Amino acid sequence: MFRLEEGFPDTETFLSLRAAAGMGPRSQEGAERGLGQELFSVLLRLQDSNDIVGMGRVVGDGGTIFVICDMLVIEEYQRNGGGTIIMDSLMEYLLREAPPDSYINLMADVDGFYEKWGFVPSLPNSRGMVLRT
Repeated sequence: MFRLEEGFPDTETFLSLRAAAGMGPRSQEGAERGLGQELFSVLLRLQDSNDIVGMGRVVGDGGTIFVICDMLVIEEYQRNGGGTIIMDSLMEYLLREAPPDSYINLMADVDGFYEKWGFVPSLPNSRGMVLRT
């Protein structure tokens, strides 16, 4: 059903993927600046049509901090293993490239998914915070 490739989407595809996955909007300006600046990025495509139906990115400084972001599968294709395919690829990259004692984090909007790869809530040891512009 799916195939995975390294790469990142164009701006319009990125913005439409986020909307189709039920995620909050990002600005076109922000997407134009950010896409292509990641450390690692993958696209999930349908084998039959080659349509992009998911993606995931790793951003950070490449040495001390790594952030998994824009991890998504559009709603129509969720719960078919695509998210696991994406995360397996991101984790393979991180386990290969992140030096010892690196900090790998993510903002999770889904309970019970990221724990498969060893992620745990940061509370009570630390608390995540966010500032939106």
